[in-house]
Amino acid sequence: MNAFSPGTEGADSTVMSFFFYPDGTQTIEAEVVVNYSGLPLTADIPFGLKVIKEGTTATDDEYDLDDQYVFRARPLNEGQLNIQDTIKVHLHLSERLKSLDKGVRLLVELVPGEGIGVGQYERRRAVIISSYVAEKPGWWDKEVELTLLGRYSSTKYKLFVEHADPTMSMNKQMIEERPDLAIGLVMKFKEWLIANPGQEDEFGSITVVI
Repeated sequence: MNAFSPGTEGADSTVMSFFFYPDGTQTIEAEVVVNYSGLPLTADIPFGLKVIKEGTTATDDEYDLDDQYVFRARPLNEGQLNIQDTIKVHLHLSERLKSLDKGVRLLVELVPGEGIGVGQYERRRAVIISSYVAEKPGWWDKEVELTLLGRYSSTKYKLFVEHADPTMSMNKQMIEERPDLAIGLVMKFKEWLIANPGQEDEFGSITVVI
């Protein structure tokens, strides 16, 4: 959204985690939406991205930017004032990243190509967060700890997603309105743990409460 005072609005953030990818994944892609407003494009327009070092904690080996990005020309519908495109930034796994609970921050800024400008200050930049672990989901509260899944750990959550809930359907609404479905997912996870004993996290053997 536009800031009431130019330059005061925070940049959009894209949060990416290697947690949700298969073990051994070394590179993932963060998708960033870019917007164009103005006269209809008659040709593709190249532009770039640059890293703002003072807002970045990621090291050079933890990301890659393309030398050039392209905003693709397309017809506008009647009354349409802007169009969107999506570009990708490559994020690399490092040994350092594995030890950082909050991950690293990459701040990028649009670099205009020939014949175009950039918009308001706060809409020129985007923040990409790259991490190795997943943030604890909001639905995994004290009640879920006591009645369903037990103590949270990122290792337990990853195993739960991989072997019981690959579509990540578990949420607060399911727990409150369809507890039978939530219990079913936990039972499926429990059956997998029984069939695959010895699973451990930082707290010891992984178990569920139900």
